[in-house]
Amino acid sequence: LLHFPVGPPPRHPHLGPALPPVLLFPGAQDVRVRVLPEVQGRLGDTVELPCHLLPLTSDVRISQVTWQRLDAAGGTPNVAVFHPSYGPSFPSLKPGRDRLSFVAVGQGTDVKLQDATLAFRGLTVEDEGNYTCDFATFPNGTIRGVTWLRVIAQPRNHAEAQEVTLSLEPVPVARCVSSEGRPPARISWSSSLNGKATETQVPGSLAGTFTVTSRFTLVPSGQVDGAKVTCRVEHESFTEPVLLPVTLTVRYAPEVSISGYDDNWYLGRSEATLNCDVRSNPEPTGYDWSTTSGVFPSAVVQGSQLFHSVDRLLNTTFICTVTNAVGTGRAEQIIFVRDTPRALTRDVGPVVWGAVGGTLLVLLLLAGGFLAFILPDDSGGSYDPKTQEFGNGGPVFWTPITPGPMMGLMLPSPKVLMEDDMESQLDGSLISRRAVYV
Repeated sequence: LLHFPVGPPPRHPHLGPALPPVLLFPGAQDVRVRVLPEVQGRLGDTVELPCHLLPLTSDVRISQVTWQRLDAAGGTPNVAVFHPSYGPSFPSLKPGRDRLSFVAVGQGTDVKLQDATLAFRGLTVEDEGNYTCDFATFPNGTIRGVTWLRVIAQPRNHAEAQEVTLSLEPVPVARCVSSEGRPPARISWSSSLNGKATETQVPGSLAGTFTVTSRFTLVPSGQVDGAKVTCRVEHESFTEPVLLPVTLTVRYAPEVSISGYDDNWYLGRSEATLNCDVRSNPEPTGYDWSTTSGVFPSAVVQGSQLFHSVDRLLNTTFICTVTNAVGTGRAEQIIFVRDTPRALTRDVGPVVWGAVGGTLLVLLLLAGGFLAFILPDDSGGSYDPKTQEFGNGGPVFWTPITPGPMMGLMLPSPKVLMEDDMESQLDGSLISRRAVYV
């Protein structure tokens, strides 16, 4: 007789249901029992435990098929028996004949005991456990296979926002509940907010099930109101995780600002408008406009808007006060009334850039002229009108051909001038035609 441990086969805690491998338990003459090591069934559904004797040959006779349950105390009570002559029998009160049946044997006139598949109807948590399928054969004796029946329950899931009021302490702002699951569901949150999750687990209303509650906690502020978070529920009965989006709700007093003033309110301007901009939850219940001076100019007030033609009475500070069910908020705007319109940036720009461009052009022209005046020629000679040359007698002083300033003139080099100005004398000497001898 073979002995098998009581309890489920090893399994990875994070893997969902998968088709288990077939186990073949050999007997004499290589006759085998084919079973599944684990079968999953959903709570309240019908599930089948397959069991086959392979191969069935003419020299092997099956005298009886018996299903037993291996309990924690070591006992092996019979839960279902089939005899070729007496038919099916279900000796155990639980599950009992009302919920158990053989799927193949005993159907019709041809009794085929090699298929001993057993069906459970209305599966309960108490049905979970190890079951053995025994074939009593001749001449091989008893051949056995073991299957772990695992009962799971698909949970019901929902998520909701927890309405809270603005505070400085962290509070739960969303809740996600996965109820009546077996095993317990795994819950996590997806969010860009800086929040934390806290989780509790209690028994479900159905025996053997669990209810898991996860709360998303953070410090509530006006910026959190309307933000979205997502509850993610995972369970081995799901083909993919369940995603439940939640829009957060935070009650807070009005956050107020004033818009419409462009720093160009001048005498005589019409249609000057101030807007009282508000963010709040719940919605505002009232708007009130006032001034710090206590004197309110004649103006048209339409809720969050104030209309007025510009005069000197507007030289004051306007206040907008907004109220809702949580509290009150206010904002101030200082108004300065000008005598004439302020020049716009787009009008002044072309004039300023034109003046800058003209100045740069003048500076470039002056720089070019200066460079032309100070740069030397390629020969390295000098254009000073009093440059001294040594001829055949005394010193010679050159004077420019054309009197006047030399800036910008292209003068020939002294070497060229000497060649053009010299003439030969009878004694073989050279004298200049323009030089003055002293």
